[in-house]
Amino acid sequence: MELKLLVDSAEFWSTLARDLAAARSSVRVQTLSYEADSAGTLLEQALLASPAADRRLIIDCFTLHVISDRLLVTPRNLLDRGLRAEVRATSESVQRLRRAGVGVRFTNPIGPWLTGAPQRNHKKLMAVDGRAAYFGGINFSAHNFAWRDVMVRVADADLVAHLEADFDASWHGRHQSRVLRFKDLDMHILGGADNERAFKPILAHLAEARESIFVECPYLTPPFSHALVAAARRGVDVTVVTPAKNNFSMYYHHVRGCGAVSPLQVRLYPGRMTHMKAMLVDGRTLIVGSANFDLWSYHFQQEYVAVIRDPALVADFRARVVEPDLAVSAPPDRPHPAWKGRLADWQLRALEAITLRFSRPRADGSSAGRDQAGDATAGDPSVATPGDSTS
Repeated sequence: MELKLLVDSAEFWSTLARDLAAARSSVRVQTLSYEADSAGTLLEQALLASPAADRRLIIDCFTLHVISDRLLVTPRNLLDRGLRAEVRATSESVQRLRRAGVGVRFTNPIGPWLTGAPQRNHKKLMAVDGRAAYFGGINFSAHNFAWRDVMVRVADADLVAHLEADFDASWHGRHQSRVLRFKDLDMHILGGADNERAFKPILAHLAEARESIFVECPYLTPPFSHALVAAARRGVDVTVVTPAKNNFSMYYHHVRGCGAVSPLQVRLYPGRMTHMKAMLVDGRTLIVGSANFDLWSYHFQQEYVAVIRDPALVADFRARVVEPDLAVSAPPDRPHPAWKGRLADWQLRALEAITLRFSRPRADGSSAGRDQAGDATAGDPSVATPGDSTS
């Protein structure tokens, strides 16, 4: 298995663009956000130029409600001509792709009264010709391309075939839960309905840590933040790098509060947003993917989470993420007000209770209601090892 770490959007796109240009049979792309800006246009042009016979794009319905990190239905945004123009441009981009023979489907409709809002298909996946696939945290929007982030490219026919099969399931509105086990990588495919069970092995890595845990993530919440606090209290060196300017302040205040009541060390990444979702446990095990390690990924969302033990990739992550990001990130220069941490904790508990009451994912693992990709049908939880069937 060949694994390659791609740090930030320029490195990711230059590598993906070469694979897209070389594609001959199939190109499958899945993203939470697709916007007709400088990032989305790159993907649109590459898909239009691709000679592959099977070109498909899955976009989460999040994009129909949020553009440029702004909720479209607020009074201020409804009156913003520039934002409305970008909405129209995105719709026109989708129509151009469809007219050119690219299949485009929107998944996970939000539904009436926004009850489906937490149930996003949060996966980011690009699979080309059955030979290479990409997963991680980068969406196709200009602001996301500007953020600190990583993707992983994998070249392994068996794993890529499993990921392509998962794409096809999402294409038909089915959400699967399974674990794909390889020598140096376990790929956890989370279907949304049983994520609490699926995350147990991830939380076990934190519980079993003995030396150190490095985390870089903007949106940490319980149970992951509580597991990190528990590790710090038993003597593990736990460091959390989070953006100094978070696009959601509640998460910032929660993490600062965790640092105020435990030995957990908080470091603030300066300048731009870091959108990374990565944990390095004891310097040997890298946990990385699309999941934000927050209550939404824990309870609701379809995600990819890879547990990687490949020494070369882990060393590359230490050299190109851990070391430089710790070098530029500083501890907070003033104590965090205790009330802000408590308020953020209360907000998270209230949101969790409300969303679990009104938006619980269906137990069969399928989309709630009808998907724009078709009728939702069940997906079976399973564990697959190389060579096993995905059915």
